[in-house]
Amino acid sequence: MVTRAEHLGITRGPLWIIGHSDEENALVDPISDNIEVVIDEQDGDEDDQDVQEDEEVEAAIVVVDDPDTLAAELDDALPRVGAVPIVWVALPRSTADLTVDTVTAAIDDYGWSVSDRVELGSAWIALRVTPA
Repeated sequence: MVTRAEHLGITRGPLWIIGHSDEENALVDPISDNIEVVIDEQDGDEDDQDVQEDEEVEAAIVVVDDPDTLAAELDDALPRVGAVPIVWVALPRSTADLTVDTVTAAIDDYGWSVSDRVELGSAWIALRVTPA
């Protein structure tokens, strides 16, 4: 059986998750033992793990879930993940105000483009993004 991480092309780590909560950070569960997960919650908590400048990250998942803070979340996250080989933006499926089209347009505004879309179960969608 293919795991969600493998479905996203993530087969080794570290995997950097920039999100808000443990529930959202569990989007790729179950995850294989050879993938180290680094959590970076966007709430400003000084106790969060963060990727060190010299650490090579294999993949990143930016979790967005609020249309009112979408621009701020992308302002914070996209410059930090520009050198990461695999970048996904995950969003909830059920939010009427935050759609794939809304997120795609916002990503385009930052000079990035969407190259793939993957369903993460019944509640989440992931968009693979790349800098233009």
